[in-house]
Amino acid sequence: MIPPLQNGSLFSKSVYYPLIQNLPGPACITDSNFQILTTNKKFLEIFSSKHAISQYSTIKPLFQKNHPFSGIEEEFKKIIEGNKSHSIQIIHFQSETYHEKWYKILITSIPNPEKEIILLISGCDITDECNLKIEQTRINEILKIIQDITKSDHLYDHPEEQIQQVMSRIGLITNIQYCSYMEIDGLGPYTSIQERYFWSKKKGFLIGTDINNVNQDSALSSLLQILVSHTPIVLKKPKVSGQLKYLFDKRKSESALIIPLIQGIYLYGMFLLWDREIREWSQTEQTALMILAGVIETKLARRQVEDNLVRSEEKFQSLIDQIGDMYFMTDKSGILIRVSSSMAKNLGYPSSQSLEGTSFEELIHSPEYWPIFLSEIISGEKIKDYDIQLRTYDNRSIYSSISCRLIYDDDGLLQGIEGVIRDISRRKQYGDLLTDIEWKLEQAQKIARMGVWSYYIHLERFRVSPEIFALLGLSQEQNIVTIHDFTSRTIPQDLDKLLSFFPRAVDQGIEFDFEFRINLMEKKFRYLRIKGKPLIKKGIIHGSFGIIQDITERKDVENHLMKYATELEEKTMELDAMRTQLLDMNRDLDNRVRKRTVQIDQLLKQKDEFIQIIGHDLKTPLTPLVAILPYIRKKIDDPELCELLDNSIEDVATIRKLVTTILDLAQMNSLYMISDIQDIYISELVNQIISDNAYLIHQKSLHITNSILSEYSVKMSPVHIETIFGNLIGNAIKYSFIDGNVQISANNYQDSIEIIIKDEGIGIELEHITRIFEEFYRADNSRHERGSHGLGLAIVKRVIEMYHGTISIQSEGAGKGTTVHLLLKKHPDILLKKKPKFSESFSSNKMVKVDERAKTQGHDR
Repeated sequence: MIPPLQNGSLFSKSVYYPLIQNLPGPACITDSNFQILTTNKKFLEIFSSKHAISQYSTIKPLFQKNHPFSGIEEEFKKIIEGNKSHSIQIIHFQSETYHEKWYKILITSIPNPEKEIILLISGCDITDECNLKIEQTRINEILKIIQDITKSDHLYDHPEEQIQQVMSRIGLITNIQYCSYMEIDGLGPYTSIQERYFWSKKKGFLIGTDINNVNQDSALSSLLQILVSHTPIVLKKPKVSGQLKYLFDKRKSESALIIPLIQGIYLYGMFLLWDREIREWSQTEQTALMILAGVIETKLARRQVEDNLVRSEEKFQSLIDQIGDMYFMTDKSGILIRVSSSMAKNLGYPSSQSLEGTSFEELIHSPEYWPIFLSEIISGEKIKDYDIQLRTYDNRSIYSSISCRLIYDDDGLLQGIEGVIRDISRRKQYGDLLTDIEWKLEQAQKIARMGVWSYYIHLERFRVSPEIFALLGLSQEQNIVTIHDFTSRTIPQDLDKLLSFFPRAVDQGIEFDFEFRINLMEKKFRYLRIKGKPLIKKGIIHGSFGIIQDITERKDVENHLMKYATELEEKTMELDAMRTQLLDMNRDLDNRVRKRTVQIDQLLKQKDEFIQIIGHDLKTPLTPLVAILPYIRKKIDDPELCELLDNSIEDVATIRKLVTTILDLAQMNSLYMISDIQDIYISELVNQIISDNAYLIHQKSLHITNSILSEYSVKMSPVHIETIFGNLIGNAIKYSFIDGNVQISANNYQDSIEIIIKDEGIGIELEHITRIFEEFYRADNSRHERGSHGLGLAIVKRVIEMYHGTISIQSEGAGKGTTVHLLLKKHPDILLKKKPKFSESFSSNKMVKVDERAKTQGHDR
């Protein structure tokens, strides 16, 4: 580019025209109307065809929109108007080959004698310099993307969203036509490629095009093999074929840069940067994009590895939960950090979590074995098996076989112990049992004088246990036993039986069992029993096996038994006669017992009648006292006499209540009280009792809750069930604190109903609970209310037992309330003649152990 002209220099064609022609860059001279006076070839090469510029035409087309001079027209006007002597501008346009071009343009005016404005336009190519700056800017932007990815976990948490964001940023930075991300299925040979994301500079993200039958496209397969070597590839349309050429044609692209994503030695994806011109990518740009791909691959690989680890962890946990063996892992201090559910189950723990955190040392039955066990594990490098005893949650011991090893981290530091435990308690039990059985069998064979044998047809010989040598009278040094050893010792009378039974049974493969005799010294013989089964393998008879037993003693016993059988029959007849005598004695004794029972029943009835008479005789004189004493009290004003009369009135009431209670007890003991059993609806009865105690409930501001369902019912006498609930609910109300709560609820079972009465009152000391059902027992006489004689809970318990029910009372101590659990049969099987006497029931209370209840503040529950 020529420098600006100095003021005063005159335009001369002879000087400037040759100068224009020899300039290396584009240059031309125009007048003030932009008519070209002269130009060089470079100017025409650049602007002629695409912008319709010729040797003597005008340069005005260059000022049009999207043309090289469209942004600098004002600069030309300023120079023409004399406001500026020159101007230097940078223009950018696309060449005919679609390459980006940058030029630095000098615009200056040249004075001439005619004083017309002559413009000199000269430029130089700065495309390489600009491309270098743009390339550096792109690389910086790519490095910024890499920094953004490495600093955040967005790609890890949301890979699809982040990959799309990276693609759009790369497309805008590199100013390309399209950017796509393709995933490759499998690890090779490759069959298909899925274009997961496809970005367009003009339209954003579009639907990609998948490539199938990759293994049938040789050009594409070869390309993938090159990419596996971690090498980026620049594809140019004229040199591609197959399915890639189809994509180039479809997208009207001239080149594409492929950046592979490699995991280990496998290609699983690639980025493709498509451009509409044949673009030359610098090595630095390719390297930066490869680094970006590596960062993305690392992030995705990390996510994939962690996902695989999670899935593996879940599969591993599922596996160890399903296997019967017990898996465990400890830290280096021996604390369990992971156990299988089977281990928790076998050791009796509620769950795996409840077992984790326990020291493995605590599970070993003998604590002194732990140091030995630990030292043996540490001293070995491989997996070892040990037989140990483990302690269960309930302190039982189970025999176990443990296979374990030490676990280390990547730096070789000890992390803990890992192993599998098998419960061999049953195997140990079976082993001990088998050993015991083998010993007993050996002893039994000796005691029973029995031996085991097997006979093989093709060998025509026996294999026998040592006992058979002794039974046949053979020397054990003989080693071999044949059929001749049997026949030569069999007495003649049994020889035909032996030769008939044994060979036929062995040949036909059938079971046999017979007896024969063999000769002994001094004209004696021995009874032997031989029993056998066929020895069959794969349907072929190979022989037979069985036992031989010395039954000589049994035969002798049989003879003796026959001798004693007659004697036994005679003794039996004598025993029959004695049994007849015993039956007569039993009948006589039974008659006596029945008479005595009738007498006892009469005495008990007389006692009840006596109590009734005494009770009525006592109540008769008390009745006027009960009526007159309060009347006299109203007429007297003397304080001392009033106090004496109050005490007398209270004592008379107490005596009357005691007499009434005694009469009730006498009635309760009667066999004929239970006569009107009917369906009683519990909730309705409870509401009635609460209503009867409304005054006391109101005085104490109590909160009574009855949550018993209306359909719950039992079969009882109304008098009896009112006695039960009247006492229990009355006690709960009487001994509750002011503003207290009483809750009455029920649970329905198949054949019974449980009623729960819970209060927050004065409670019971533990020392009194075992005696609260005793008659006339009062926990604390000093605080017991007057008129209470300790009979309430005794009567309640007696009535409940008459109906085959149970009652228990619980309290945590004084001031902590009381809970009564009452279990009543829905259909009690009550037989009057089977019910125990009331007095008998009371006398046996001391031997019955229940969880009863009584108020510690002293009352008659």
